[in-house]
Amino acid sequence: MEAAISYLQTNVVILLFLVIGLGYLVGKLSVFGIGLGPTTGILIVGLILGLANFEIPGIVQGLTFTIYLFVLGTMVGPALVRVFTSPAAIQYLLMCLFVAVAAGLSVYFVSVLFGFNNVVAGGLTAGAVTTSAVLAAAQGSVLAGSVALPEGMGAAEAGNILASAYAITYLYGTFGLIVLIKICPMLVGKDIAEEAAKLEGGKAAPKKRIAPSVRAWRLTLPKYVGRPAGELLTNVIARREEGALPSLEQVLRNGKRLDITDDMKLEEGDILTFLAPSHLLKLGNETLGEEVSDDDALAIPMNSAEVVVTNADHVGKKLSELLQQHGFGISVDRIVRLGDEMPIDDEDLELFAGDVLFVSGSARRVEAFAQEAGYKVENQMTTDLMNMSFFLAAFAALGTITVTVAGVAIPPLGGSAMGAMFGGAFLGWLRTRSPAVGSVSAPAANALSDLGLSVFIAAVAIGAGGSLIATFQAFGFSLVLAGIIVTTFCTISTFLFGHFILRMNVAENAGATTGAMTGVAIAEVCKDAKSSAPAVAFGLPGAVSSLTFIVVGLIILAIVP
Repeated sequence: MEAAISYLQTNVVILLFLVIGLGYLVGKLSVFGIGLGPTTGILIVGLILGLANFEIPGIVQGLTFTIYLFVLGTMVGPALVRVFTSPAAIQYLLMCLFVAVAAGLSVYFVSVLFGFNNVVAGGLTAGAVTTSAVLAAAQGSVLAGSVALPEGMGAAEAGNILASAYAITYLYGTFGLIVLIKICPMLVGKDIAEEAAKLEGGKAAPKKRIAPSVRAWRLTLPKYVGRPAGELLTNVIARREEGALPSLEQVLRNGKRLDITDDMKLEEGDILTFLAPSHLLKLGNETLGEEVSDDDALAIPMNSAEVVVTNADHVGKKLSELLQQHGFGISVDRIVRLGDEMPIDDEDLELFAGDVLFVSGSARRVEAFAQEAGYKVENQMTTDLMNMSFFLAAFAALGTITVTVAGVAIPPLGGSAMGAMFGGAFLGWLRTRSPAVGSVSAPAANALSDLGLSVFIAAVAIGAGGSLIATFQAFGFSLVLAGIIVTTFCTISTFLFGHFILRMNVAENAGATTGAMTGVAIAEVCKDAKSSAPAVAFGLPGAVSSLTFIVVGLIILAIVP
């Protein structure tokens, strides 16, 4: 055992990825049907292995949480602009401000009640609201020397105590929130499934979009012979009530491909190639003629793309409206907003600037759709590391600027890591304006965010393992109780604020409250609601609260004795 510990101590990279791998494995486990998740798994594994008193170089935490906060900024930047410019989003901003105040007051109260110092209170804040970004920002402030530490406590020790307090309160923050969200609708005498159904207005459930396929017919029946192609297109497009996205992709006449225009007259013997779901295309035999399987007729170039919504004509409108006008010949496979998957079967989904639509279909239709909706990310699996690096470096440098107040040097931006996050937010907003500024693709952003957060959590958990027992012995039950009080008070009060003050529908309120508390189990809420409505209300407050909670955590570090 000593040999293994010695080996891992001298090979920290191996240790970190061992913890991450085991953490993801543990995260697949469920407790009472609720998955632990990778962050919880990494935290548990890291704390256990950390009992062997491994030492992780500080640069590991510094680098990873700076990358994590920067990428977080790129994802939440568009949301920040939206809450300040959209009247419909103001209620989410009010909810985030309310829960931030509730968290600050409750953490301060229990810290005074139980005699916690500011370091323990900072870790309690991060764990009770399950916001790893708060822990990252607090660690950064401690290491930067911008926080007054208890007498005799060094920065390294403070960082470990922060992480220990975070770990001790994180589990209830995660699982307690799920239970509380299930209880909240009952507190106001409502059934979440019934309230979600009211949002649907009694309409039929939206049909999931079916991936189109290619089929071709030789025009032999008289109905459209001599008629303009536009008439055929109009009649086919009228079939959208069946959930189809049909398009006439190609006309072959005597072996030559013709440019398709509305006034082009169709002739007998033309081979017409369509792209649409099979259940619609089978109608071709009844209206066009015999089906053909000629290779030239079926050779339609296909493509897929990651499309960023930026066109002001479509921002704030429904997804169905965009598809009704411009979605023929394509399939929307995924929608990502602020790093979260959105329900693609919800045609009433309102589009936000910065939403990422993953579409596939004929190459020309995909290209036209991308130009209409916004712009196409040229390489879906990479990001513009040049601009990303410049933005990160510049804003991290701005974060190191300090202002002296009463003899104390205070960085207005909260240090280099927080500065990097503001830089990411600015870059994320610019991305919704122009692709030339620097593309940060959704897959690349998710990979960087997940890796940065995983390595950071692994590093702090391993470092905290050595002080976990001491922290628990010193504060033990009182810290657990404090976490329960903070999480419970914040969750219930925020839901009641949304219900009685903002007058939100219970299903939307449950999703928004989960987001405002930065909870991860929105799938559980949607399952209870039997609707995707909570998921739609989840993303925006989740993004904003990640930032407001950081501010709360830094204030707690400053004001708690």
